[in-house]
Amino acid sequence: MRRNALLAAATAVTCGVGVVAVTAAPADAAAWRNITSKSLAYDGSLDRVDFVSKNVGWAVGSQGNMFSPKAVIVRWNGSGWVRQASPVAFSPTDVAAAGPKKAWIIGYSLSGFTSLYWNGVKWAKVAYPMVGFPSQVAASADGTAYSVAGVDSSGGGLSSVLRWNGKGWTKINLPLPASSSITSVDVRSKNDVWLAGTTSPMGTTVNGIVLHWNGKVWQKLNIPGSMGIPAYQGVLNKIVALSPTNVYVSRVRQNAQITNAILRWNGKTWKTINTPLNAAGIGLSGDGHAGVVMLPITNGTRSQYMHYTGSAWKTYNGPVRNNGGVQIGDVDKRPNTTGIISVGTSSSAKKKIPFIEYFG
Repeated sequence: MRRNALLAAATAVTCGVGVVAVTAAPADAAAWRNITSKSLAYDGSLDRVDFVSKNVGWAVGSQGNMFSPKAVIVRWNGSGWVRQASPVAFSPTDVAAAGPKKAWIIGYSLSGFTSLYWNGVKWAKVAYPMVGFPSQVAASADGTAYSVAGVDSSGGGLSSVLRWNGKGWTKINLPLPASSSITSVDVRSKNDVWLAGTTSPMGTTVNGIVLHWNGKVWQKLNIPGSMGIPAYQGVLNKIVALSPTNVYVSRVRQNAQITNAILRWNGKTWKTINTPLNAAGIGLSGDGHAGVVMLPITNGTRSQYMHYTGSAWKTYNGPVRNNGGVQIGDVDKRPNTTGIISVGTSSSAKKKIPFIEYFG
């Protein structure tokens, strides 16, 4: 993910449903290294990670099961990963940080939806409106935070967008028809917020859409081409805004007759960039330059990364793991460094082993 510093990998891909199996050169495994920490000594998953600065970041996962969930929260303190306690039992779905004294976690349990807020000292529960399943949360260093909630992750159900007002989450109204669904969010500042989703005003064809908040109004950026038809549509599951003139969106075809791709906005037009061998992306992060790193749905015993440099794709592997299938859950650039950090889980029938990988 560091562009020129990475070595090319040899790939072998099985892509019936966007599942990728990759074989990398030995030198590539050395580039992505495993991070050891006592905080990861548990049977469970590690699913999301977010860094706001070099020494401020969190990762979240879960233990237990749907009837007795336990949130896992680990914080990067500048020198190591430290486990933190959650005030409530739930399963986190996402985490976002604005600074050492501001961060958010969203999730769910059988008793309902959950949100936690970090005030610099401890995590405290705050209400999450019953407007849909909490799927994503994003924040910027100025303290601005937004969350996306939806009935389902396919983009075919209702959705809501929430904004942090300093004390809690408030639903906002968007200039979209009722047939629209927002599925992803990225926040650069209070005057630079990006949303991605789908809309179907006529109920026959589904189209992709991006909204940009410029501090005054929501600007609508229609994505050319069809995303399918209702009930058989693709989804825009991740959006990453590197600048107002360099925005990436991950498109997953699901049951639609379209390709898996990333879409790039240059400030004037959209460009469709098909993924290697039609791999379906589940995660997306900036690479610190003009490109992005995509996480494909995978199988096998090694993590896999697809790096779009801004002009071409390269595919890489992480270290070998011996506890069943490996899947990276999330990836993020570590600001003001050359580092990229990812979190994932190695799963077997007997145990789930969380891990962190790092390049840089």
